[in-house]
Formats: sequence, structure tokens, C-alpha cells
Amino acid sequence: MTGLRSRHTANEPEHRATGDRKQKAFSPFGLFRPGSANICLCHLLVLTLLLSPIALGFAFLFAEQGGRWQQAHYHYLRTTIALLIIGLSAGGLMILLGASISSALMLAGLGLCAVAVLLCYARSGLGFYSALRGSPLRNHRSYFI
Repeated sequence: MTGLRSRHTANEPEHRATGDRKQKAFSPFGLFRPGSANICLCHLLVLTLLLSPIALGFAFLFAEQGGRWQQAHYHYLRTTIALLIIGLSAGGLMILLGASISSALMLAGLGLCAVAVLLCYARSGLGFYSALRGSPLRNHRSYFI
């Protein structure tokens, strides 16, 4: 018999599973799905500072999807962006108030902005390295490194 049934063996589900694995290979669209590639992209977006809102959107969009370590990474991203916003806002306010009060307050505000940016860079670098290795973070709830 030369029908389709005679050409396929009993291992047909294995053959289809092999084909499925080929479709899950790295693709540019994988950056927009929850996973380590998306987490690395988000950390790179945070490092640019101006594209942080896009990373924040991904962190909220994919917060409940994926495994436990991915949820920890997305929480870590949200706290990193929150630290950046709070630090830059408080520093900017100190600079604005210092313009009319004293120059020491302006310098303190500038220092606070610098510390916020450096902390953001350190946290994003650590998160990028951990996501690249596929390992969980030590303490994703901490506001420090």
C-alpha cells in the first residue's frame, strides 16, 4: 500500500516534536515574549534611561507570565525603574529649590541624581548578567544591588 499511512512510522509524534523544537529557536519575535531574551532587552532599555518606559511596559505586561525566576526579574526591573524615577525626581526638585535658596542644595540634588543613575546602571548590569546566564537573582525585593 502506498498511502500516507504506510509512509509514516509509529514514531510520528516524535517527528512532530522535533519539528516543534526547531520552531522555538531564537527569533526576533522572541524579544517580545516573556523570557530571558526579553529580560535582557528590558535591562538594555533601562541602561539607555530614555527608553525605560518601554521596559516598564514590558515588565508590567509580562509580570505574571513565565516561571518564578522570570517574575523575579520583572519585579527587579520595576523596582530599578522606580528607583530611577524617585531619585531623579527628588534630585531635580532639590536642584530647582536650590536655585533660589543655596548652591549647596543644587549640588546635593545633582549628587542625588548621579547616585540614582549609577545605582540604576549597577542594578541593570547585574540583572542583565543574571538573565543572560538564565539564573535567578539573589534578592529581587531589595532596593540596593
